[in-house]
Amino acid sequence: MKNYIIPSIVAFILAGCTSKTNQTTTTATTTTTNQSVKTTVTLDECSTINNLINGYESGFNSIKTDKVNNQFTNQWRANTHIIGATCTVTLNKSEQASYQCQTPVNTQTQTVKSHQKLAKQLRQCLTKTGWFESQKETASSIYSTFVLDTKTPVITLSTNQEGNGFSTRFEIAPPLGL
Repeated sequence: MKNYIIPSIVAFILAGCTSKTNQTTTTATTTTTNQSVKTTVTLDECSTINNLINGYESGFNSIKTDKVNNQFTNQWRANTHIIGATCTVTLNKSEQASYQCQTPVNTQTQTVKSHQKLAKQLRQCLTKTGWFESQKETASSIYSTFVLDTKTPVITLSTNQEGNGFSTRFEIAPPLGL
């Protein structure tokens, strides 16, 4: 997977992000070696992420839909999807909620591109408010973790090889301090 990461990152840096039409946008400018690279994230993209983070305190009640029949966990389908079409809210034994989405991806190239695109969006929305990002990469996986403090939920974006395919998972989980 490492063979695709560096070219993908370079391509994103050089090409920048294209903005969606008819949406209000904020623009961040980064200057590197006498070259200005503009990146754009729509307010809608950041507000969805911020709404999810804010929803953690209430157990994501505002995005829960129907309850999933499962005798082992309390789980609901969610009406907000960061990736894929199947996102859930799960209540653990300590009564702490987490939000998770998972989607299968066909090719390694597509997997790396989609992971890096979402990681970039998260980075642009979160690091300006003090969040710290760490990224870990192996031959078959990429993990991007965003942490603010010991009281705020942790955001994890992970992409892993599963059999002959790949899967990307997005999760907002209880803080590290709990």
